[in-house]
Amino acid sequence: MGVRGLTTYVNKNQDAFLQQFFLYETNLVIDGNGLCAQLYRSLNCFSAFGGDYDKFASYVRKFFKSIRKCNVSSYVIFDGSYEPRKLRTVFGRLRSKINGASRLDPVTQGCLHIFPLLLRYVFKEILKEFDIPYTICEFEADDEIAAMARHLNCPVLSYDSDFFIYNVMYIPFNTLEHKPMIIEDDGVSKYALECRIYKVEFLTNNFGGLDEELLPLMATLLGNDYVEKKVFRKFFSQLKLPKSRKCNNEQQRSIHGIIKWLQNESIDSAIAKILGRLKNNEKNKVLKIIKHSIDGYKNTRCRSLKYFNISDVDPRLETNFQISETSIIPEDDDDNVSDEENTDTSSDSSDNESCEEFQDPDLITGIPNWFADGVRNHTIPPAYLNLFTHHLHLCSPQAEDYQDEDSFMCVLPILRFAFDILTDFSHENCVYVRRENSSSYKRMFLGKEYSIPRLFDKSFSDLSENELQSYFYNFFNVKLPKLDFDDVRLLPSDFQLFMLAILWWVAHCDVPIANIHSLFICYIMLDVIDEKTGIIRGHKYFSNKYSKKIEEIKVTNNTPLKTNDEELFLNKNKVQYEDSLVAANVLLKHFEIADSIRKKPKSYDVKRMHLFAQFQCCLLQVNSLNDLCGRPIESTKYHKCFNGTFAYNIAMKLDTHSDPGNFIHSYLSGAHTVLKFYKSVCVIFENISKEMCLTTSKYTGKKSRRKKKKKYEVDDPNSFLVQGFESNVTL
Repeated sequence: MGVRGLTTYVNKNQDAFLQQFFLYETNLVIDGNGLCAQLYRSLNCFSAFGGDYDKFASYVRKFFKSIRKCNVSSYVIFDGSYEPRKLRTVFGRLRSKINGASRLDPVTQGCLHIFPLLLRYVFKEILKEFDIPYTICEFEADDEIAAMARHLNCPVLSYDSDFFIYNVMYIPFNTLEHKPMIIEDDGVSKYALECRIYKVEFLTNNFGGLDEELLPLMATLLGNDYVEKKVFRKFFSQLKLPKSRKCNNEQQRSIHGIIKWLQNESIDSAIAKILGRLKNNEKNKVLKIIKHSIDGYKNTRCRSLKYFNISDVDPRLETNFQISETSIIPEDDDDNVSDEENTDTSSDSSDNESCEEFQDPDLITGIPNWFADGVRNHTIPPAYLNLFTHHLHLCSPQAEDYQDEDSFMCVLPILRFAFDILTDFSHENCVYVRRENSSSYKRMFLGKEYSIPRLFDKSFSDLSENELQSYFYNFFNVKLPKLDFDDVRLLPSDFQLFMLAILWWVAHCDVPIANIHSLFICYIMLDVIDEKTGIIRGHKYFSNKYSKKIEEIKVTNNTPLKTNDEELFLNKNKVQYEDSLVAANVLLKHFEIADSIRKKPKSYDVKRMHLFAQFQCCLLQVNSLNDLCGRPIESTKYHKCFNGTFAYNIAMKLDTHSDPGNFIHSYLSGAHTVLKFYKSVCVIFENISKEMCLTTSKYTGKKSRRKKKKKYEVDDPNSFLVQGFESNVTL
């Protein structure tokens, strides 16, 4: 959720609300979505190039090494599907993301926080690598995170203002030092991470013993993702706000004013006064909004304990929090209460709409157990959660050409097939919300024309592992009819889905040969060469460290290995260390933004980025379908196969050559086993492409100068929400 302005308010009063804390030898419940986002923001990555996933993976590794060094046991919880009552907020944010991503380039990437498509998947890959337990909630995770932290009596690590309201120990991410320090504990030296910690009593004691039960009401009045502040416009019109230099905007003054007002109120008296400023026909509706918003902060159930194998020795039930409706809704008519003007000029009718459109959040629990368990146990891919719960899939704005069609359009058949499997082929349509130009979105119904015939007359939960895997292979047999999986299986197991994604990409998009070869080199660099040389990204550092050795290698290793040219060389373990050093010395400079772009940012080629955005969509959907169908093929490790900056630079270099293969052999001269591996990958791709009659296109060049964009007008931007799932709090 997020209480508007509360983080700023606490940060401005840190000495009162936050205390120094040393994190060590404890459990720690981590907000997975929040930490992933904050780590990415802390890292200087090149978002305009689609995701430097290897760099991000290294940064996440470093963070969790520090956590582990301090003997902290982490439990990570991620958000799941959108809650129905939050969908309007989600769509509002989607428009902002589209607008931001449309302006993304090498100049703006530092100030626009656009998260690459595969970012959270890479984050989870590192959690698996470190054996850090994590789970994905069915819906929002905040309640679960707070309940688990209370159960374990340990802090929460996040950067979400809602945790100032939950009664938990809360460490804001921006206060956490990442480098462990040595402290003395009972005469014993121990590693710890210095940070600041928040407790509810720090806030309540600072305001003369404010009742902590009133904090959820305060958050509701200020507005969160489920209720707009303007619902309480009449209340704020009569609330005396302080005039303070510390509170330099209305929201900050509102926070301070509400806290001061609540000091002298109980929960019932406060709500009674809020409702007393409303018309009689509004009171029950607004009370329902207040109750459900407060319940979100008071929930104590924690399903996550089960999936972390933590026994709940003291089972927690739902809160017994009660509001007496009869005592707080007076009988007298308040229609004539004065209606002073406020900064929010919305009319009474808009307030009524806010009330009338409120939806009971209890509907979110109506999902089958097999689906909930699949989400928690990672057998239902995150990419398909909203597809099942809302029959809806939203676009993920990326670095792409916003004058061209949505990059996700090429994988709609995969999305529809996943929907059919999950819903037992029982629905006519699902909805894909695609971006529309650079400022808005548009619904698109995916009907039966995208479907393929059903293999088994069984529900998803009754399918065996073999039947699920049959679905996977059958789909590609239908959609890519001349594909021979025996050819794909010749490749290293962790490269097979990567190749399958490339084949789908080439079959459904106009792909230049240079882009394909750049992906081959990218995979070889990240998964083969890095394994031999270690992960080094500084070209100057590498050159200084290995220059003499590389010169010696070139002198002593100037003749290629004698092998049969027709024999495939696809064993990564047989690629030699010396050859990897030679190749790395040439390739490492391509991990940085090219000098041509630094000197002339307008040379950034958005059309080429659009192609790589399409490929990332293919890679994610192929892997997600593979996961849904019981993983018949080893999953791709995204951080070991794709770096957007590297792939872009290599593609640009190869595009100036008519034969990319010959150029690579010249460019990596001396790296014999690396070249043999590369050649073998190319041979398999060429053989499959020939059998499938796939063709590559000739690259048409850079984008033309951007035209001034016109604002896309929509009569009713929320009209396409699937009936029964739309959020009902007016924006």
